[in-house]
Amino acid sequence: MDHTIKRIRRTKRSELEPKNATRIGSVRTFLDALEKLNRSDEEVLFYRGHSSFTYDLKPSIYRNQGWIENEHIIFKELILRCPTDFDSSESTFQTLVKMQHYSLPTRLLDITTNPLVALYFACANSNNAEAGEVIVFRIPKIEIKYFDSDTVSVISNISRRPNDFIVPPETLTLKRFNLNPHISYLLHEIKKEKPYFEPKILRSHLQSVVCVKPKLNNARIIRQDGAFLLFGVGNSKLECAQLPRPYETQDSPRILVIDKHRVKDQLEALGITKGTIYPEIESVASHIKETHFKTLDVAKSIFGF
Repeated sequence: MDHTIKRIRRTKRSELEPKNATRIGSVRTFLDALEKLNRSDEEVLFYRGHSSFTYDLKPSIYRNQGWIENEHIIFKELILRCPTDFDSSESTFQTLVKMQHYSLPTRLLDITTNPLVALYFACANSNNAEAGEVIVFRIPKIEIKYFDSDTVSVISNISRRPNDFIVPPETLTLKRFNLNPHISYLLHEIKKEKPYFEPKILRSHLQSVVCVKPKLNNARIIRQDGAFLLFGVGNSKLECAQLPRPYETQDSPRILVIDKHRVKDQLEALGITKGTIYPEIESVASHIKETHFKTLDVAKSIFGF
Protein backbone atom coordinates (compact mmCIF):
# COMPACT_ATOMS: atom_id res chain seq x y z
CA MET A 1 0.00 0.00 0.00
CA ASP A 2 2.78 2.43 0.97
CA HIS A 3 4.66 1.64 -2.25
CA THR A 4 1.49 2.36 -4.26
CA ILE A 5 1.04 5.75 -2.60
CA LYS A 6 4.66 6.69 -3.26
CA ARG A 7 4.33 5.63 -6.90
CA ILE A 8 1.20 7.77 -7.32
CA ARG A 9 2.94 10.76 -5.74
CA ARG A 10 5.92 10.38 -8.07
CA THR A 11 3.58 10.24 -11.06
CA LYS A 12 1.79 13.41 -10.00
CA ARG A 13 5.07 15.28 -9.59
CA SER A 14 6.31 14.20 -12.99
CA GLU A 15 3.01 15.19 -14.60
CA LEU A 16 3.47 18.69 -13.21
CA GLU A 17 6.95 19.06 -14.69
CA PRO A 18 7.04 21.40 -17.70
CA LYS A 19 7.12 19.37 -20.90
CA ASN A 20 9.57 21.67 -22.69
CA ALA A 21 12.19 21.52 -19.94
CA THR A 22 15.60 19.87 -20.26
CA ARG A 23 16.22 17.21 -17.60
CA ILE A 24 19.80 16.87 -16.33
CA GLY A 25 21.50 14.60 -13.79
CA SER A 26 25.10 15.79 -13.82
CA VAL A 27 27.19 18.92 -14.20
CA ARG A 28 28.32 17.67 -17.62
CA THR A 29 24.77 17.38 -18.99
CA PHE A 30 23.98 20.80 -17.48
CA LEU A 31 26.89 22.41 -19.32
CA ASP A 32 25.89 20.56 -22.50
CA ALA A 33 22.39 22.03 -22.20
CA LEU A 34 23.79 25.55 -21.79
CA GLU A 35 26.07 25.05 -24.80
CA LYS A 36 22.98 24.58 -26.98
CA LEU A 37 21.46 27.93 -26.00
CA ASN A 38 21.31 30.60 -28.66
CA ARG A 39 23.28 33.65 -27.60
CA SER A 40 23.23 37.23 -28.75
CA ASP A 41 25.67 40.10 -28.31
CA GLU A 42 22.68 42.29 -27.49
CA GLU A 43 21.65 40.40 -24.37
CA VAL A 44 23.07 38.98 -21.15
CA LEU A 45 22.17 35.58 -19.77
CA PHE A 46 21.28 35.50 -16.08
CA TYR A 47 20.42 32.37 -14.12
CA ARG A 48 18.32 31.49 -11.11
CA GLY A 49 18.27 28.16 -9.30
CA HIS A 50 15.75 26.92 -6.74
CA SER A 51 15.13 23.53 -5.17
CA SER A 52 11.66 22.93 -6.65
CA PHE A 53 10.38 23.43 -10.19
CA THR A 54 7.02 24.50 -8.71
CA TYR A 55 8.62 27.60 -7.15
CA ASP A 56 6.76 30.73 -8.21
CA LEU A 57 8.93 33.52 -9.59
CA LYS A 58 7.88 36.21 -7.16
CA PRO A 59 10.01 38.10 -4.63
CA SER A 60 9.74 37.00 -1.01
CA ILE A 61 7.72 40.04 0.11
CA TYR A 62 4.82 38.75 -2.03
CA ARG A 63 4.93 35.23 -0.59
CA ASN A 64 2.89 36.11 2.46
CA GLN A 65 -0.03 38.52 2.72
CA GLY A 66 1.17 39.80 6.08
CA TRP A 67 4.58 40.66 4.66
CA ILE A 68 3.38 42.74 1.73
CA GLU A 69 0.73 44.45 3.84
CA ASN A 70 3.42 45.49 6.32
CA GLU A 71 6.40 45.99 3.98
CA HIS A 72 6.91 49.60 5.08
CA ILE A 73 6.95 48.52 8.74
CA ILE A 74 9.30 45.58 8.10
CA PHE A 75 11.64 47.95 6.27
CA LYS A 76 11.79 50.42 9.16
CA GLU A 77 11.84 47.86 11.97
CA LEU A 78 15.11 46.24 10.92
CA ILE A 79 16.86 49.61 10.61
CA LEU A 80 15.37 50.72 13.93
CA ARG A 81 16.56 47.58 15.74
CA CYS A 82 19.95 47.29 14.00
CA PRO A 83 20.96 50.90 13.25
CA THR A 84 24.72 50.24 13.26
CA ASP A 85 24.30 47.72 10.41
CA PHE A 86 22.79 50.29 8.06
CA ASP A 87 24.46 53.36 6.60
CA SER A 88 22.01 56.30 6.52
CA SER A 89 23.65 57.54 3.32
CA GLU A 90 22.88 54.31 1.46
CA SER A 91 20.17 54.33 -1.19
CA THR A 92 16.94 52.46 -0.55
CA PHE A 93 17.99 49.87 -3.13
CA GLN A 94 21.28 49.13 -1.38
CA THR A 95 19.38 48.92 1.91
CA LEU A 96 17.06 46.35 0.33
CA VAL A 97 20.11 44.39 -0.85
CA LYS A 98 21.43 44.26 2.70
CA MET A 99 18.01 43.25 4.02
CA GLN A 100 17.91 40.46 1.43
CA HIS A 101 21.32 39.39 2.70
CA TYR A 102 19.83 38.97 6.17
CA SER A 103 16.85 36.99 4.78
CA LEU A 104 14.28 39.72 5.37
CA PRO A 105 11.42 39.62 2.81
CA THR A 106 12.03 42.20 0.06
CA ARG A 107 10.92 42.94 -3.49
CA LEU A 108 14.21 41.57 -4.83
CA LEU A 109 14.71 38.22 -6.54
CA ASP A 110 18.28 36.89 -6.63
CA ILE A 111 19.84 36.02 -9.99
CA THR A 112 23.42 35.36 -11.06
CA THR A 113 25.65 35.52 -14.12
CA ASN A 114 27.32 32.24 -13.02
CA PRO A 115 25.30 29.18 -14.12
CA LEU A 116 27.14 26.88 -11.67
CA VAL A 117 26.04 29.08 -8.77
CA ALA A 118 22.43 28.77 -9.96
CA LEU A 119 22.90 25.01 -10.27
CA TYR A 120 24.14 24.87 -6.67
CA PHE A 121 20.96 26.58 -5.44
CA ALA A 122 18.85 24.14 -7.45
CA CYS A 123 20.53 21.30 -5.50
CA ALA A 124 21.01 23.00 -2.12
CA ASN A 125 17.94 21.38 -0.57
CA SER A 126 18.71 17.85 -1.75
CA ASN A 127 16.17 16.42 0.71
CA ASN A 128 13.36 17.94 -1.38
CA ALA A 129 12.12 15.07 -3.57
CA GLU A 130 10.91 17.39 -6.32
CA ALA A 131 13.24 18.23 -9.18
CA GLY A 132 15.27 21.39 -8.74
CA GLU A 133 15.23 24.00 -11.47
CA VAL A 134 17.55 26.45 -13.18
CA ILE A 135 15.86 29.20 -15.19
CA VAL A 136 17.76 31.16 -17.82
CA PHE A 137 16.78 34.80 -18.29
CA ARG A 138 17.66 36.62 -21.49
CA ILE A 139 17.91 40.31 -20.61
CA PRO A 140 18.73 42.92 -23.25
CA LYS A 141 21.84 44.89 -22.32
CA ILE A 142 20.05 48.21 -22.77
CA GLU A 143 17.51 47.21 -20.10
CA ILE A 144 20.04 46.36 -17.39
CA LYS A 145 20.13 49.01 -14.66
CA TYR A 146 22.76 49.93 -12.11
CA PHE A 147 22.35 50.61 -8.40
CA ASP A 148 22.19 54.40 -8.92
CA SER A 149 19.52 54.36 -11.64
CA ASP A 150 16.56 56.72 -11.23
CA THR A 151 14.15 53.93 -12.22
CA VAL A 152 15.69 51.73 -9.53
CA SER A 153 15.14 54.51 -6.96
CA VAL A 154 11.49 54.85 -7.99
CA ILE A 155 10.72 51.13 -7.64
CA SER A 156 12.82 50.60 -4.51
CA ASN A 157 11.12 53.39 -2.60
CA ILE A 158 7.73 51.76 -3.04
CA SER A 159 9.00 49.64 -0.13
CA ARG A 160 8.67 52.66 2.14
CA ARG A 161 5.05 53.39 1.25
CA PRO A 162 2.11 51.94 3.23
CA ASN A 163 -0.11 49.16 1.90
CA ASP A 164 -2.79 51.57 0.63
CA PHE A 165 -0.41 52.84 -2.08
CA ILE A 166 -2.08 52.70 -5.49
CA VAL A 167 -0.96 53.57 -9.00
CA PRO A 168 -3.13 56.39 -10.41
CA PRO A 169 -5.00 55.65 -13.66
CA GLU A 170 -3.18 55.91 -16.98
CA THR A 171 -5.73 58.43 -18.22
CA LEU A 172 -4.03 61.17 -16.20
CA THR A 173 -1.53 63.52 -17.79
CA LEU A 174 2.06 63.22 -16.57
CA LYS A 175 1.67 66.42 -14.52
CA ARG A 176 -1.57 65.32 -12.86
CA PHE A 177 -0.16 61.85 -12.31
CA ASN A 178 2.77 63.28 -10.36
CA LEU A 179 0.49 65.59 -8.36
CA ASN A 180 -1.52 62.62 -7.11
CA PRO A 181 -1.00 62.26 -3.30
CA HIS A 182 0.29 58.68 -3.60
CA ILE A 183 2.93 59.76 -6.10
CA SER A 184 3.75 62.94 -4.20
CA TYR A 185 4.58 60.97 -1.07
CA LEU A 186 6.67 58.55 -3.12
CA LEU A 187 8.56 61.52 -4.60
CA HIS A 188 9.23 62.69 -1.06
CA GLU A 189 10.91 59.36 -0.26
CA ILE A 190 12.97 59.43 -3.45
CA LYS A 191 14.21 62.97 -2.81
CA LYS A 192 15.65 61.88 0.53
CA GLU A 193 18.34 60.02 -1.42
CA LYS A 194 18.23 62.12 -4.60
CA PRO A 195 17.39 65.76 -3.80
CA TYR A 196 17.81 66.66 -7.48
CA PHE A 197 15.21 64.14 -8.65
CA GLU A 198 12.64 65.77 -10.96
CA PRO A 199 8.95 65.12 -10.23
CA LYS A 200 8.44 63.04 -13.38
CA ILE A 201 7.59 59.49 -12.33
CA LEU A 202 6.22 57.35 -15.13
CA ARG A 203 3.44 54.88 -14.51
CA SER A 204 5.28 52.26 -16.55
CA HIS A 205 8.29 52.45 -14.21
CA LEU A 206 6.16 51.69 -11.15
CA GLN A 207 4.73 48.61 -12.84
CA SER A 208 7.98 47.24 -14.22
CA VAL A 209 10.49 44.55 -13.26
CA VAL A 210 14.10 45.58 -13.85
CA CYS A 211 17.42 43.77 -13.71
CA VAL A 212 19.81 45.60 -11.40
CA LYS A 213 23.54 45.28 -10.84
CA PRO A 214 24.33 46.20 -7.21
CA LYS A 215 27.48 47.62 -5.69
CA LEU A 216 30.10 44.92 -5.18
CA ASN A 217 30.52 45.82 -1.53
CA ASN A 218 29.25 42.53 -0.18
CA ALA A 219 31.36 39.36 -0.11
CA ARG A 220 28.34 37.16 -0.78
CA ILE A 221 27.34 39.13 -3.89
CA ILE A 222 30.93 38.93 -5.17
CA ARG A 223 31.18 35.17 -4.60
CA GLN A 224 27.77 34.52 -6.14
CA ASP A 225 28.24 36.88 -9.13
CA GLY A 226 24.95 38.28 -7.95
CA ALA A 227 22.40 40.62 -9.46
CA PHE A 228 18.70 41.16 -8.79
CA LEU A 229 15.33 41.40 -10.41
CA LEU A 230 13.61 44.34 -8.71
CA PHE A 231 9.80 44.07 -8.79
CA GLY A 232 7.41 46.98 -9.00
CA VAL A 233 3.66 46.76 -8.46
CA GLY A 234 0.43 46.20 -10.37
CA ASN A 235 -2.40 48.67 -9.92
CA SER A 236 -1.81 48.68 -6.18
CA LYS A 237 1.01 47.82 -3.83
CA LEU A 238 -0.61 44.52 -2.92
CA GLU A 239 -0.25 43.32 -6.54
CA CYS A 240 3.12 42.14 -7.82
CA ALA A 241 4.41 43.40 -11.17
CA GLN A 242 4.63 40.78 -13.90
CA LEU A 243 7.88 39.62 -15.48
CA PRO A 244 8.08 41.13 -18.96
CA ARG A 245 8.91 39.34 -22.16
CA PRO A 246 11.44 37.95 -22.87
CA TYR A 247 12.04 37.34 -19.14
CA GLU A 248 8.85 35.26 -18.70
CA THR A 249 9.38 31.65 -17.72
CA GLN A 250 7.45 30.23 -20.66
CA ASP A 251 9.86 32.00 -23.02
CA SER A 252 12.99 31.23 -21.02
CA PRO A 253 14.91 27.92 -21.06
CA ARG A 254 14.08 25.75 -18.04
CA ILE A 255 16.43 23.05 -16.81
CA LEU A 256 15.25 20.44 -14.31
CA VAL A 257 17.81 18.89 -11.96
CA ILE A 258 16.81 15.29 -11.33
CA ASP A 259 19.70 13.84 -9.29
CA LYS A 260 20.43 16.60 -6.74
CA HIS A 261 22.80 14.58 -4.56
CA ARG A 262 25.02 13.59 -7.48
CA VAL A 263 25.11 17.10 -8.97
CA LYS A 264 25.83 18.65 -5.57
CA ASP A 265 28.75 16.26 -5.02
CA GLN A 266 30.16 17.12 -8.44
CA LEU A 267 29.84 20.85 -7.75
CA GLU A 268 31.70 20.44 -4.47
CA ALA A 269 34.50 18.67 -6.36
CA LEU A 270 34.66 21.81 -8.53
CA GLY A 271 34.87 24.09 -5.51
CA ILE A 272 31.23 25.24 -5.53
CA THR A 273 30.26 24.63 -1.90
CA LYS A 274 28.24 26.20 0.88
CA GLY A 275 31.47 27.69 2.19
CA THR A 276 32.26 29.44 -1.10
CA ILE A 277 28.70 30.51 -1.91
CA TYR A 278 28.18 31.90 1.61
CA PRO A 279 31.59 33.25 2.70
CA GLU A 280 30.44 34.38 6.16
CA ILE A 281 32.24 32.52 8.93
CA GLU A 282 29.12 30.76 10.26
CA SER A 283 28.41 29.30 6.80
CA VAL A 284 32.02 28.23 6.30
CA ALA A 285 31.99 26.60 9.75
CA SER A 286 28.73 24.82 8.91
CA HIS A 287 30.21 23.50 5.66
CA ILE A 288 33.31 22.19 7.47
CA LYS A 289 31.11 20.51 10.08
CA GLU A 290 28.92 18.84 7.44
CA THR A 291 31.96 17.68 5.46
CA HIS A 292 33.39 15.77 8.43
CA PHE A 293 30.09 14.47 9.82
CA LYS A 294 29.99 10.67 10.14
CA THR A 295 26.59 9.00 10.23
CA LEU A 296 28.11 5.83 11.72
CA ASP A 297 29.36 7.70 14.77
CA VAL A 298 25.82 8.94 15.45
CA ALA A 299 24.50 5.39 15.18
CA LYS A 300 27.11 4.22 17.71
CA SER A 301 26.25 6.97 20.16
CA ILE A 302 22.53 6.14 19.98
CA PHE A 303 22.47 2.38 19.63
CA GLY A 304 25.85 1.45 21.18
CA PHE A 305 27.28 -0.58 18.27
